[in-house]
Amino acid sequence: MQANSDDILWDSFRQGNKSALGALFERYYVVLYQYGIKICRDSELVNDSLQDLFIEIWQQRKPAPLLSLKAYLLKSLRYKLIRAAKKSRHIELTELDKTFEMSHEHFLIQSEQDKANVEALTRELTLLSPRQQEIIFLRYYQQLSYREICEIMQIEYQVARNQLSMALKKLRTLVKLPHF
Repeated sequence: MQANSDDILWDSFRQGNKSALGALFERYYVVLYQYGIKICRDSELVNDSLQDLFIEIWQQRKPAPLLSLKAYLLKSLRYKLIRAAKKSRHIELTELDKTFEMSHEHFLIQSEQDKANVEALTRELTLLSPRQQEIIFLRYYQQLSYREICEIMQIEYQVARNQLSMALKKLRTLVKLPHF
């Protein structure tokens, strides 16, 4: 239902209804901010990048039709943060790659049944590469498809599947996890 309402709002915006973009901003601000702050801990930079992203969308003469609005927004924000970090030089790109981390809160919400597993899993996540952590976040917490993840992270489909598979395999050896 939400994807359908996203499509309707995006099409409405494309046809000139500027308030539809405001509705999309309200719908996605929290998700985008949470994703942005995992990439870059500078909340001002994340907020500025979010504002810039929606201003640029607003200023587009003919916004293109999109396969997935959520994936487009996440990818665009990620790109803006990396570009802003390069430009400002106060954040190194390698530092950006190392800052993506999973939130302990997400695990508690998802797995209240087995708190011991959650604590062990959270500890072991730090052993994964930042890319693997990011893929897990996008796949399981944002419910994005592999195609959307590939678009956001600018990686090949098989690379995304392999990274996720290796991350889950590693976590399963360290913690008893169900198969996804």
